[in-house]
Amino acid sequence: MEVKKKGSLSPVRPALRKDDDGRSTRSSSAKSEKEVRLPPERSPSDAKDLLQHAKDLKKDRRLSRSSDSSKDTFERQDSTLSSPKVSRKYFTNWRQACDKTKDRTKELLKRWRTLPESDADEGEMSAANSEGEKRGWSVHVWTTWVNRFSEDLECLELEEEQPLATLAGVQADKMTLFFEELLDHDRDEVICDQDFDNFCEKLAHFADWSTNSSEFHILLEVKREFIEHFINELPNKWRNLPYYRRVCGPEAGGYPGRSTLEGWLARWALYLNELRRFSDLPLYLQYLCKILFHVIDREGTGAITKPALAAYYRSVIGLTAARVDEVIDTAYDRMTSNGYLILDYGTFVHCFTNWLFGKNPNGPGQWVLVPPKGSLPPPPFPVDYSALNTEPAKLEPYAPDKKTNRHSVIV
Repeated sequence: MEVKKKGSLSPVRPALRKDDDGRSTRSSSAKSEKEVRLPPERSPSDAKDLLQHAKDLKKDRRLSRSSDSSKDTFERQDSTLSSPKVSRKYFTNWRQACDKTKDRTKELLKRWRTLPESDADEGEMSAANSEGEKRGWSVHVWTTWVNRFSEDLECLELEEEQPLATLAGVQADKMTLFFEELLDHDRDEVICDQDFDNFCEKLAHFADWSTNSSEFHILLEVKREFIEHFINELPNKWRNLPYYRRVCGPEAGGYPGRSTLEGWLARWALYLNELRRFSDLPLYLQYLCKILFHVIDREGTGAITKPALAAYYRSVIGLTAARVDEVIDTAYDRMTSNGYLILDYGTFVHCFTNWLFGKNPNGPGQWVLVPPKGSLPPPPFPVDYSALNTEPAKLEPYAPDKKTNRHSVIV
């Protein structure tokens, strides 16, 4: 056995001995120590199982660390799914719907508020609904009828013939009177630029305007704009549409430069559809309002009187004296709120605006250009303006719990 030298850090090697075959081996003591320290010998299959077991342990530790945060969630889901009160198909449908329509999750939440309390068959559910029992789950069914295309219906052609805008019944009646009573004097059911010339000459003659006056030149500009908008071709955005090509095209009146009543109403509907108030009107319509006011008020008093309105009906519209006497009181009362207002230019602007945009009867606009031929229905309720002229000391304040003999309230 070797002796460890002083100051050497090398380990002590065990003594070697030679066996009978002449090969050198370690001492028996070293051999026995080695046998004690080494694990027991295993077969190849046992070593493979041990390696797989170590991998499984490592995987379990990794999964346990990552699943600690969501363990409670999985437990809640598992407990909910395994609950006998809730059907698994509702969760499956819910997940599929939310996966495919993530942007509509809020809408689904509105439809599906809560889950059912029990899994009952259809018979039990119908019986419960008939008895008035409310369930937490409400099923909504949306159905629709699908009309498939048919050659007999010709749906596409019908859609192409529809106008973009239409007038209300009252509006169509007012524009029809304008067409028939002021423009189409020869009763040929078409109008042209000559009809507008006759209308402007009649207005200038009644107002006694000379051809050199500024009012007459403004009237000529208004006439040119009317011809441009109601006689000439439509703008490109409407011209080639099938409906307007038929009613407003060159072939509508027999030859270019004419407009029928249907085309006249279709053009008014297009223009008024884009307007909402008097300030939105094009300049030629605003000037038409001013021209009409000065024509009726030919005396230049700044306000239209009842005799001046009656003279306009007789000379310009061509009504008989009996018809004028029949309608003049109603017309003037409607335009002045039963005589409370003065029919100055500001009030006449409101009447003219109602003539263009008014869609209900009994409005003051029905008496601006041409009065209606038939009798109008009475107003739904009378308006009491006497309270506006009452002295402040005599006004009675409104109280919901106080009885009074008054028939009107200031609002």
